[in-house]
Amino acid sequence: MKKTILAMALVAAAAVAVPAFAQDQAPVQKAKSGWYLDGDLGVSYTNKGPYNGSDYAGGLTGGYRWAVSPELSVGAELGYVYLGQQEARNSYRNAFYNNNNQVGETHSKLRGATLGGALRWNFVPAWYITLRGGLFDAHGSGLSDSSDQPVRRSFSNNLGYYAGVGTGWDINDHWSVGVNYNYYQVNRGLKTVASGQREGTRVHMDTQTLTASAEYRF
Repeated sequence: MKKTILAMALVAAAAVAVPAFAQDQAPVQKAKSGWYLDGDLGVSYTNKGPYNGSDYAGGLTGGYRWAVSPELSVGAELGYVYLGQQEARNSYRNAFYNNNNQVGETHSKLRGATLGGALRWNFVPAWYITLRGGLFDAHGSGLSDSSDQPVRRSFSNNLGYYAGVGTGWDINDHWSVGVNYNYYQVNRGLKTVASGQREGTRVHMDTQTLTASAEYRF
């Protein structure tokens, strides 16, 4: 009889303990859904054709995230970035001024809008990694790639792409801080006579940025 009572007690204890243990081991909801606004400030760097230097960079991005698992969220975002102004290499500047009596600025100007998506992984409740990418609508001007006869060209609505990675820390439910690396592709290519432009007029200004960010979640 005592053995039967003891067995029944153990079964009852197990029936209480198992659900409690399962509840303790339930996944913590780290990813959040909702609107967000992200501001970035840092440096840009270009090493293409006439340009090899750095300048200030910054941007503002807003979007909405959907939590698709306890740790993972996906989002759609729209933003605007300023990628700075950089002076052309001396060899390109000299070629620009010496050919055809050209006058004008030789430094680059680059900015544009972004439209894309982002993936955010909260591998611990407060620490996250993000991947992002999409379309970059570049606006600006700069010298062409020709080392002998560079010309200055302006461009707008020049579609390329952007891609980046970042990491950061959720201070609380609304605020985060982090660091981000992004790559912006800018290739305004007109190379043939058939295009209406002479050879050597391609503008290639792919730009990288390293920024600190602050994010607010509504």
